[in-house]
Amino acid sequence: MRSLLKQQYYGHERNAFWPIMQALFDTKAETYEEKWLLLLGHDIALWDVLANFRREGSLDSAYKEVVPNDLQLFLEGHQDISKVLFNGKKAEALYKKLIGYYPKDITFLALPSTSPAYTLGFEEKLRLWGEALLSG
Repeated sequence: MRSLLKQQYYGHERNAFWPIMQALFDTKAETYEEKWLLLLGHDIALWDVLANFRREGSLDSAYKEVVPNDLQLFLEGHQDISKVLFNGKKAEALYKKLIGYYPKDITFLALPSTSPAYTLGFEEKLRLWGEALLSG
């Protein structure tokens, strides 16, 4: 809910996404603009599977109405993309159900959610995200 209020990806102060990116790329990013520049500097795009949704509360299980982003059009327009990494199983499931576009030259992988609600430890999340982002 805090991310929604801030209108920022991973805006909750306990979400591990930005600390993971900073650790992987050995960069300090304080402002939201600096965080975006960190991603751009490493050719990382960040986009929600859902363009619009209605949910009650902040849990992924609370989605009531969903409208997907046109990620097929995005992927077709960006032929240099080699990986699509999902931040959690729910994002992967929504992509599979609502979009289902899997070009053979792109690797699709669900990673552990960076949400504080997902209790896997930071070091393990960091290791798995690092393997996915920094390999091949």
